[in-house]
Amino acid sequence: MNWLNMRVRSLREEAAGILGIELRPAEDVPLAWHWEPGAHVDIRLESGLVRQYSLTNLAGEGCVRLAVKQEETSRGGSRWLHERLRIGSRLEVGAPRNMFPLRDGQGEVLLVAAGIGITPLLAMYRQCRRDARPARLLYFTRSPAHAAFADELAGDASARLVHGLDGAGVMARLRAELPAWRPGATLYTCGPEPFMATVLEQAEAAGWPAEALFQEHFQAPSGEVVTPSAGLELVLARSGRSVQVGEGETLVDAAARAGVAIPTSCGMGMCGCCLTRVLAGTPEHRDQFLSDAERDSGEWLLPCVSGCRSGRLELDC
Repeated sequence: MNWLNMRVRSLREEAAGILGIELRPAEDVPLAWHWEPGAHVDIRLESGLVRQYSLTNLAGEGCVRLAVKQEETSRGGSRWLHERLRIGSRLEVGAPRNMFPLRDGQGEVLLVAAGIGITPLLAMYRQCRRDARPARLLYFTRSPAHAAFADELAGDASARLVHGLDGAGVMARLRAELPAWRPGATLYTCGPEPFMATVLEQAEAAGWPAEALFQEHFQAPSGEVVTPSAGLELVLARSGRSVQVGEGETLVDAAARAGVAIPTSCGMGMCGCCLTRVLAGTPEHRDQFLSDAERDSGEWLLPCVSGCRSGRLELDC
């Protein structure tokens, strides 16, 4: 991945526990990147950790804007940004990638966010408003103090902020708010895993077809058990190498032992950076990136988390 050295231009408390960050090229050159709503960037921290954060602004503004929640169970990314980042600090930033695009068309767009899940959906909402495309934003938060970008959304008739509901309250509110599906309409949701599952369940109950529903995962589902692929023969066809996968070892780690580097980023099967073509073998998918149809095809696999049901797996790398 090519990295751009960027400087922190401003920091802002967007809401309780949410830090707004504006980044511009460190050398004061124009920012040449273009992206579509739903895109994210990779941030490489001083420790070498790489984390992904959604872009809240649209391309063409000369900067990158992020909103980062300080996670209680931070693996080192959000805590470092909240505690160590200062105006003038430098960060290495990867070019935007988009695994959660806003689909083309003029059909109505329904955006349903919870917590920090507002970040990719806010960019989509801003784009729809710019294009005069019909869009509604429904944003659930713990309290008004936890609602990021509330000042911008206040008084907007197409944006509704909902605070302080428990699971049953969220479900009831969704039943009341989600309209019946109309041809051309699409729904996008982002937030905690149980929240998104409830959104999709209620949307399907309201007649929304699966092909009109889109979600983005910020973290792997809790409680997921990842079994090792010990004893598996991993064949790296393009490199002409093979290796036995060890107990508890990922396919990426095994390939590295054989001298083949598979690019990774999130390490949790969500960002798609390590997406690799399968030439032979039966993948055991454990990712949150591929669609059901892509999994069923057996053509692709995310080796940072996935394994194989057969004793031999051949990858195009």
